[in-house]
Amino acid sequence: MSQSNTPPAFKLALIVNPVAGLGGPAGLKGSDAPDTADIARQRGVQARAAERVADVLAGLKRLSGPIEVLTVSGNMGAQLCEQMQMPHVVHYQANEMSTPEDTVAAARALQSCQPDLLVFAGGDGTARDICRAVGTALPVLGIPAGVKMHSGVFCVTPRALVSVVESLLTHKLVALTHAEVRDIDEAAFARGEVRTRHYGELLVPDDQLLVQRVKCSGLPDDVLMLDEIAAYLCEEIEDDTLYVLGSGGTLMHIKQQLGVSQPTLLGVDLWCNGQTLASDVHEQQLFDLLQAYPNCRLLLSIIGGQGVVLGRGNQQISPRVIRQAGIENIRFVATQEKIKALQGAPLRVDSGDDALDRALSGFHRVLCGYEDELLYEIRYLD
Repeated sequence: MSQSNTPPAFKLALIVNPVAGLGGPAGLKGSDAPDTADIARQRGVQARAAERVADVLAGLKRLSGPIEVLTVSGNMGAQLCEQMQMPHVVHYQANEMSTPEDTVAAARALQSCQPDLLVFAGGDGTARDICRAVGTALPVLGIPAGVKMHSGVFCVTPRALVSVVESLLTHKLVALTHAEVRDIDEAAFARGEVRTRHYGELLVPDDQLLVQRVKCSGLPDDVLMLDEIAAYLCEEIEDDTLYVLGSGGTLMHIKQQLGVSQPTLLGVDLWCNGQTLASDVHEQQLFDLLQAYPNCRLLLSIIGGQGVVLGRGNQQISPRVIRQAGIENIRFVATQEKIKALQGAPLRVDSGDDALDRALSGFHRVLCGYEDELLYEIRYLD
């Protein structure tokens, strides 16, 4: 009896959180609330997850090995597979308005199919749902599509996920590691602190260049350095210039030193001539206000441990916002401790716009103290 030499198909399970990332450009800090989609639509924001998953599916179609996609009905997977003409099999019927419980149930249904890799599109909230469903029972990897992505279970970009799958298909040695699932500690956030809680672990294919690390909270020793950065920026303030102040603990410290009224920890605030023009803006507000200010400066901080400067928690600063403001008007700020924590790894951008990410690649000045700057590389991952 003759035997077929055709290799078995790589079984890739796919779950999409269709509202992932909506809360970022809408200025909502996350997409977990039930009314996120309605508010986002009112603010002219479109879902981010679909575009990111489409990039992954397009890349997977170009790979030489056979891939069998196991997925969920409707906008949790099947709809995108149909649009991208990706062969697939539906193994779970989701509700028309999907919920976190659909994610949990879908993950368990797909786990029973024994996939080689479970891929999900979302943020930390989705990662928590996946962790609750499968734990470390099978390899899992996240497509970064959410607002909060502190966990160490996401690829650096959607294309990086394709590279991981290609390595697996070509039998390269890919280690598996237990990676933390973390999410914002709501109690600490209510006190004005950005801290994360540990919710469990997922088993992820480990490639340090392609899979992001867990976000690190600021270190106590950073406070003095933050004071120095803020003091220097205060001296360098230009009149009649719109300052777009990004999110995170580093910029929160700077906002407080500048005297920004009602500064937001995880939001984007606008400041000009000693006055707060707007707090916690969404993407459309920011784009509209930029039209009125020919002079502007964008201040962006670095996510500790991950090195991401764009596309994580600051999606209000969209590609069209950056183009309107001008790349030359971006100022990166970070303490030396955050730079050291990268251990030589480059900074990353993940705006969702390849042309912009390429344009941002190269060496940039990073302000890390009083009159203290260094050159550090932003690297585009092709």
